[in-house]
Amino acid sequence: MTNRDRRPRTEDLDGVRYVGVSTWPATYGTIKGARYVMEGLDSYWSAEAIRAAIDADNIDVAETSQGVVGMTEVEGLGDDLVMWKLYVLPSEHGSGLGHALDEAAKDRARKRGCDLLTEYEPDNSTAGTFYAREGFNHTEPPWPETDAVWLRWRRDQ
Repeated sequence: MTNRDRRPRTEDLDGVRYVGVSTWPATYGTIKGARYVMEGLDSYWSAEAIRAAIDADNIDVAETSQGVVGMTEVEGLGDDLVMWKLYVLPSEHGSGLGHALDEAAKDRARKRGCDLLTEYEPDNSTAGTFYAREGFNHTEPPWPETDAVWLRWRRDQ
């Protein structure tokens, strides 16, 4: 059974972190290298960072009978909402959970009456293809001097 739009509970902390530990090396290892991956895991996926995001009600999870298998994290940025993370365990790719998590983030944006931004590394063509399929379009980055590709989903689409 899959729950496609559930807010995490405190006891989901390790499951959410496991998604990061399982996906970041495969996603960024060949693009950015081992140091980038390890620093990102230590910073963005630390227990403290994930606990703070859960406490702030910024995370949605996808789960199966195996536990948490995907997650997304959003945060306000000016008048918009930014989806900083959307990751699904490789064993669940193609299951529709990425789409469901993306929809959960879009629902948050709709409720706030704002657009949803996200970004990805230019060499991550898989992410670019996914976000294009989900209705995101290229946009200007919210700050200068970023190599990331920034995208916007408009709530009025």
